[in-house]
Amino acid sequence: MTVGSAQREGAGWFTAPQQVNQRRYEALRAYFVDGLSYAEAGTRFGYTRWAVVNLVRDYRAGELDLFAAPRRPGPPPGTAPAKDRARGRIIALRREGLSVYEISTRLAAEGMPLNRTSVGEVLAQEGSVGCCATRSPGPASGRRPLVATRNCRAPRCWTSRPGRTECTALWPGCC
Repeated sequence: MTVGSAQREGAGWFTAPQQVNQRRYEALRAYFVDGLSYAEAGTRFGYTRWAVVNLVRDYRAGELDLFAAPRRPGPPPGTAPAKDRARGRIIALRREGLSVYEISTRLAAEGMPLNRTSVGEVLAQEGSVGCCATRSPGPASGRRPLVATRNCRAPRCWTSRPGRTECTALWPGCC
């Protein structure tokens, strides 16, 4: 086997790309580097003339992402697999009237450790007012009274009457 024939054996990967981003790249390369017209580049890589026109326009505007940006290993940013797995259990425990602390402790005992901040975020996303009332951490033997926090974001959670403040939340055990 000669050097020239070895290079030609792999040429199909470049001339007939199977992946979408590689096809786009090769069509743009044919237009910009090889000097082909829109129609010629489109015909070579399976696009219409107007598809190549749109590719070139998007590329020039900086709106075309041909190569994946390098990122660190792990789940994609903005996802929380542990919270998603525990979501149903958190809601069920909240309906039993447990506080954020108690839910966090119960989840840890069940093998799904999740801190109280994450539990509160899940409850807030689900429409619970878990952010407005929590039990302060105390001995496991006795339940402490619920303590209202100052940063409640739940709409119309607290109503004040002369001499009386109460929680109007619909979730049991909230306040």
